[in-house]
Amino acid sequence: MSLIHFDFDRTQFFDTHYQSRWWLKRQVLSENNLNWKHIDQALYAMENANTQIKLFKDGPVEPGRYTEPYWELGEQRTRIVKDLFYRYLTDGATLVLNKLQLYLPEINDYCMDVAQFVGEKTNANAYAAFGGDGSFGKHWDTHDVFALQLIGRKRWRLYQPTFELPLNHQTSLNHKAECPAEPVLDTVLAAGDLLYIPRGWWHEALPIAGDETFHIAIGTFPPKLLDYLLWLCGNRLPDRIESRGSINPYLNTTDLIESFTPLLQSTLAEPENLHNFYIAFTEQQRVKSRFNIGSLSPTGISDNPTLLRNNIRINSFLPISNDQKTLLANGFKINLDTESANFLAGISSADNLQANKNAKQLSDKENQLLKQLSILDLIERF
Repeated sequence: MSLIHFDFDRTQFFDTHYQSRWWLKRQVLSENNLNWKHIDQALYAMENANTQIKLFKDGPVEPGRYTEPYWELGEQRTRIVKDLFYRYLTDGATLVLNKLQLYLPEINDYCMDVAQFVGEKTNANAYAAFGGDGSFGKHWDTHDVFALQLIGRKRWRLYQPTFELPLNHQTSLNHKAECPAEPVLDTVLAAGDLLYIPRGWWHEALPIAGDETFHIAIGTFPPKLLDYLLWLCGNRLPDRIESRGSINPYLNTTDLIESFTPLLQSTLAEPENLHNFYIAFTEQQRVKSRFNIGSLSPTGISDNPTLLRNNIRINSFLPISNDQKTLLANGFKINLDTESANFLAGISSADNLQANKNAKQLSDKENQLLKQLSILDLIERF
């Protein structure tokens, strides 16, 4: 089940917007229960790994200005000095919490919704401020971003790209003067609003005077064509003699390259190679999920009404379909019969298990399937 209601046909999104045009959707959350206490919990969990916690005010703030080292039980640790930390925030600094989905399951839920909408790995960096001038100025990102406003408001300006589809190392740092003067979008996001920004599009996010703001930037990370080419170089091309020739300054390599070019083209275009590459890529992916020790209870899932009200999600970037024969997630692959595939597709798309099927009607097979999949970390109950 999805907490973000995109209300946009996936095929249409890829046809009209994916990596080519921004998209704005108001009020995508049916309910938004996230508040500052959740951020406090994240800070508590992240404090001793505070490389993920950053402050920005006219550039990055040196961590030593708001942290101190100390010794505890024979270990040197670092703590945030709250008085200094709060002072920076009240003076207009922006708090950045990187990879927040690793510390707050509520944020990971939103990441998984986006991941299953686009079929790509996701990561969430969070930004909080109580005024100020923003953190990064005009820039482009090297990955697509779904900006989800969760608390307060923030102003966004988007500008046409001047460098299309940048890769990780192709940042906007040395291209600031190239940003167009006039934005194509100048809007304010309120809590519950979602803005899609393709990679390479210039943008800036500005706090609003007198307003609090907290949003997450959910980045998406698909494999690139270069990744596919590198996989072919390691897994397919070495088997062909045309790719094993030597390049030497004393040899005429023109014929060698000319004989290799059609092989490279045909190998790239082979559907089976592309399928196998994506399977290999998917097998390496892992999805973070909540623990569910209660599922080990000898009373069983069907005897626990609290668990039965939980939502269920497949721990994969791709939602399950009714005709699916296998389920691959978090390093496990299992075969599915038609009945199991239909059951999993139904409960993962319903608002919750009760909405899909009355608890007392669950068969022993369905109960056992849910329990086993939960233990294997193939599904998450939340």
